[in-house]
Amino acid sequence: MYHLVQRPDKSEGAGPDAKLYYGQIRVRQQIDFDSLCETIADRSTASKGDVQVVLDGLIHVMKQHLQNGNSVQIGDLGNFRMSCGSKGVINKEDFSTSLFKKGKIIFAPGSKLKTMAASPKFERIEVAKATDEEEETV
Repeated sequence: MYHLVQRPDKSEGAGPDAKLYYGQIRVRQQIDFDSLCETIADRSTASKGDVQVVLDGLIHVMKQHLQNGNSVQIGDLGNFRMSCGSKGVINKEDFSTSLFKKGKIIFAPGSKLKTMAASPKFERIEVAKATDEEEETV
């Protein structure tokens, strides 16, 4: 799903008021953990509770391995690894762990997800602008 947004044209030679339309991907809805487990259970012989237990276990084990500096590969889903930058110092004796910035988890999708992302399907939607009355009630 995408909609069009108008933004300033920053290309060389464009006038100060020039604008272009760009496609912007829209998320339809967020699928929560409970719904995800139900859907997986419907496609297998496992119950929803079994799926939840396995996924909770996966998260627990992934957390342990990532904290230990390991990369975690989960079949066709992809790979997960930790990354964390730091501030620099001139002398290595001045470095301390307090210089590390907030960590993040890097996800590299597996081949099936990469293939899907390489050839996405698009459907245009119109985003209705809220009227003054609707904005007051929100």
